Amino acid sequence: MAVSATVKYSSLKRAKNKTKAVNVILILLSCLLALVFAFPLYWLLRGAFVNHSEILARPPVFIPSEPGFDNFRLGLERIQFLRQLWNSVSIVVPYVIGTVLTTSFAGYAFAKLRFPLRGMWFVLVISTMMLPSAVTLLPQYSLYTSLGLAGKPALIIPAFFCAGGNAYFVFLLRQFFTTIPLELSEAAKIDGAGYFRIYSRIMLPLIRPAMIVVALFSFINCWNEFFYTMIYLKTEADYTLPMGLYIVNGMRIPNYEQVMALALVVTAPCLVFFLIGNKYFVEGIALTGIKG
Repeated sequence: MAVSATVKYSSLKRAKNKTKAVNVILILLSCLLALVFAFPLYWLLRGAFVNHSEILARPPVFIPSEPGFDNFRLGLERIQFLRQLWNSVSIVVPYVIGTVLTTSFAGYAFAKLRFPLRGMWFVLVISTMMLPSAVTLLPQYSLYTSLGLAGKPALIIPAFFCAGGNAYFVFLLRQFFTTIPLELSEAAKIDGAGYFRIYSRIMLPLIRPAMIVVALFSFINCWNEFFYTMIYLKTEADYTLPMGLYIVNGMRIPNYEQVMALALVVTAPCLVFFLIGNKYFVEGIALTGIKG
């Protein structure tokens, strides 16, 4: 018995040590991957604060000798910063609001309502995820031009009314709605609540993490959008911040430090909102799709 207990204890100790070794290896691997993915962001920060001679130095300078904000000032002077900031905000805000509203409506309908051919309509919506945006660009541009929306209105107006075309967000919210017990809706119906009241008073508070995830993703997608802004926006007065960054990058002077400073300015809102919504982002991704 003593020998058996000793052998069992030894095997348990070896298994525990093996588990600790695996955990240490995984932690080291995670730290290494974190450094690899974070290095471009560090290089962007480094490039925004070095002077012109240091950014062209070989071997490269990893820490600026005299960090300053001249690159930000000079870079912002090359674009119409306040105008382009307003253009970005005026497009992003209706897009985010429209996306959250329309995709939550669609997700609620597909998850909780019973209507003819519900499964077929849901499959059709999800199938649009397989279409690249370039496929619909020509008919979309033709439609907006024929309606007289070419230019900035072609991004602002459809940004709100047509933002629900993002099938991934519809799927995301639909999966989240399915995790909510049906008994809540049935109890509200007994009390005389209609579909919209159930949606606004019961469902929305329960899906707040998923709504924040959708708002965060839609903000990042729209804020960094370059392809459609290049197609629709013709004048510099209508350009967004990514377009302004493109202008500075295209100048025939080696102003890489100013480009990196402007890139940091353009990227900062996305980083700030991601850090603020990180808690809800993790919670929404963890809970979405567990049921249904």
